[in-house]
Amino acid sequence: MKVRDILDKIDLIAPFALAEDWDNCGLMAGDPDWEVRRLALALDPLPEALEEASRRECQALLSHHPLFFRPFRSLDFSHGAGKVVRMAAQAGMAVLAAHTNWDSAERGVSQILARRMKLVSVVPLEPSARGAGGMGAVGDLAAVAPLREVLDRIKGAWNLTRIDYYGPADCGILRIALCGGSGGGLHPAALSVKADLYVTADMKYHEILDCVRSGLPVAVVDHAEMESVALTELARRLATPGELDVVPMDYRGLAAPLHV
Repeated sequence: MKVRDILDKIDLIAPFALAEDWDNCGLMAGDPDWEVRRLALALDPLPEALEEASRRECQALLSHHPLFFRPFRSLDFSHGAGKVVRMAAQAGMAVLAAHTNWDSAERGVSQILARRMKLVSVVPLEPSARGAGGMGAVGDLAAVAPLREVLDRIKGAWNLTRIDYYGPADCGILRIALCGGSGGGLHPAALSVKADLYVTADMKYHEILDCVRSGLPVAVVDHAEMESVALTELARRLATPGELDVVPMDYRGLAAPLHV
């Protein structure tokens, strides 16, 4: 299978047309005609991820977070994105990204998180103007559940090490809105759908304050832990027996936090 064929498969699962205008998805480095038998998956395109992918005899690395977001004035091969490009070129390894197109896909990141929570009547929190799907998700539990039970359920379903909760200590939860990754900007949508709880990562202090003062409890979780849940599902859908093996890897942008 060629790199261009993998891009076509990604486009069927998570159409590149769904990507946000500010985003950068698709081929980051490499040749569309390179042959690929084994594809590595990682959350971030780190040098360590390239090294592990090479050790596992992969010919391409697909990351959720893109290697490049903005134009470069120069590319220093000694560190950062430049080092990854150098390593990839030396190894003959293509680097690809599926970011907000995978976030917004009909069965993408937030939809997977919602299914793990066993939410029903799930719809995008912010429907896409570019087609089916959209950012985030909102759905209901089967029945109203106590806050502590819901937080424990989220922690277990998404393999989280911690949850920072802001809101009343004792309340019932039925409708949950969520957004995989940095979803602070979607909190007005969570308010508009009358969610009993909003779950995302990387919320700013004033975004949290606005939510709590508006009566919307918020649960803030780790960005990498939240999004890593969806990599296994993407690997399963990309794998093609006899043509393409897909290897999910656990390399992230940060080491596991020390909770003190």
